[in-house]
Amino acid sequence: MKRTLYILIMYTLFTACNSDISIDRQLDAEADIFPDYKEITIPCNIAPMCFQLNDAKGIDTRLIIEGGNEKIQVKGEDGDFDIPIDKWHKLLAANRDADLQFIVCRLEDGKWAAYRPFTMHVASDSIDSYLAYRLIPPGYGLWNAMGIYQRCLESFEETPIMENRQTEYNCMNCHTFQSQNPKKMCFHLRGNHGGSVLVRSGRVEKLNPEFPDTIKGIAYPAWHPYADYIAFSSNRVAQSFFVHHRQRIEVFDTRSDAVVLDIARNRVITAPELSSTRDWETWPAFSADGKTLYYSTAPIVEPMPQEYKKVHFSVCTIGFDPESGTFGQQVDTLFNAGDSLSFNYPRESPDGRWLVYNRQECGYFPINHKESDLWLRDQKTGETRPLEAANSNDCESYHTWSHNSHWLGFSSRRIDGLYVCPYFTHIDDNGQATKAFIMPQRHPRTFYDNQLNSYNIPEFITDAVEVSQHTIAETVW
Repeated sequence: MKRTLYILIMYTLFTACNSDISIDRQLDAEADIFPDYKEITIPCNIAPMCFQLNDAKGIDTRLIIEGGNEKIQVKGEDGDFDIPIDKWHKLLAANRDADLQFIVCRLEDGKWAAYRPFTMHVASDSIDSYLAYRLIPPGYGLWNAMGIYQRCLESFEETPIMENRQTEYNCMNCHTFQSQNPKKMCFHLRGNHGGSVLVRSGRVEKLNPEFPDTIKGIAYPAWHPYADYIAFSSNRVAQSFFVHHRQRIEVFDTRSDAVVLDIARNRVITAPELSSTRDWETWPAFSADGKTLYYSTAPIVEPMPQEYKKVHFSVCTIGFDPESGTFGQQVDTLFNAGDSLSFNYPRESPDGRWLVYNRQECGYFPINHKESDLWLRDQKTGETRPLEAANSNDCESYHTWSHNSHWLGFSSRRIDGLYVCPYFTHIDDNGQATKAFIMPQRHPRTFYDNQLNSYNIPEFITDAVEVSQHTIAETVW
């Protein structure tokens, strides 16, 4: 009897604390929240867009989410709203191409007061289910632990693809996938056990091609959309630090060429136009149809780093025949840098409709340039314009296209100017971008305040990489 009474009392208290509320009055103010998810467009399959009401410690709070005939009420813990994932996905499914309304409430003098509501638009376009990235401390010379990880964007699950504790804590970087396919992956190892690791349908191999004498190493890869080719740059990378400057570092090359690795024949392909002794060539990437290679190029400037401001990269194209594995002989300049700008990291959407690239003042490493912005080119008309809704007052870079060409993921330092975090923006049929939002976390304020790593090179993939770390490590060793 006592046990039954105890259970009844606890159930009554629990349901009373979590029962739906009624709004007593409206506040003439907007809710101050982190992250800023107000008036954004979100995918129809994204994880719950949890957020925190700032300065709400010790205050009773509620969140009401309404869409169509569906409604969710969430109790806040110090203003932290943990939205139930099952109810959230049900809400998204019922409101494709419609708006969700968010009402944040706080208890004042025993009555519930509501801030002005805001909305999130649910796009009918889904986002790729996973994002792969490297996590690395934001230092520039010293590091220890790092790894390549994958995050399910439909939930909050993050799992390692490969951690460098498996390979004697060497450096690993520059991962790439063929057309967002998690079964076809390549990444590079430096130092101990160095080399490029190729993963194809569960099989792992270490690439060991014969390099020409002029090529000493490869980096910055981009896989061909359907054939067994991976474009790389062959760089000798250096870096210089500023003492008093809005930038902390300038990354530059002492030499750089563009090459293509023929996986099937285990050989490296290049061309005179891609390996000039008078120019630097970097950031190669194939077009959506696989018949063009984009790359950035600049005349060699000396001495470096003293003359870093004179380094200006243009974006050029050269034809590529995937059947024969040969380059054309004509180079076309898509964006001419002149002596005042620099264009880098060209990436064409999978449908071939758009090209997004970085525009900055000088150099080729946009993630370290605060002025670096994302620009879009209409491949039909040739019109170019900045993605104003996605850009910020800090650097944007490392953009990646979803397989349906409607979501762009990218890296940004906009939170604090130090740590690089992943953001997403929707690209509509007219090439217009929406307000960008940071990758959702279950408790975002706590998570991002305590995240001591930067997200490096986010890449969309349509599913999880399933090959185990142990299998990769066995091959590497």
